[in-house]
Amino acid sequence: MDILKINGQAIQNPVALQWEESDLDSSEGTGRNQLGDMFRDRITIKRKVSVSFPPMRDTQMSSLLEAISPMFFELEYPDPKLGRRHTMTVYVSDRSVPVYMFDKTMNQWIWQGMSIDFIEK
Repeated sequence: MDILKINGQAIQNPVALQWEESDLDSSEGTGRNQLGDMFRDRITIKRKVSVSFPPMRDTQMSSLLEAISPMFFELEYPDPKLGRRHTMTVYVSDRSVPVYMFDKTMNQWIWQGMSIDFIEK
């Protein structure tokens, strides 16, 4: 089963997936009053899906990095709050991939598992 899809295309299944939901508050309408009570001006709620991938060969890693290179793209994933698959427009934070080893039999690099945060636009 394909766990994630980017722009409708299945990608390598991650070894870990974590879902997160965050409130975004107005900086001017949020704080504490003189009694110490919290008041908030929530602007919106955004989701983040953090994933970790297993080691991948050159072609697999290249394909994944190309898929996440646009400024914004569509991510389909299992959403625990909705209880079903959901598609949202996301961007990714910085990308860093450590090299794991060189496979002499295949004549290509194997890249250590990469972690990515898919953040709702």
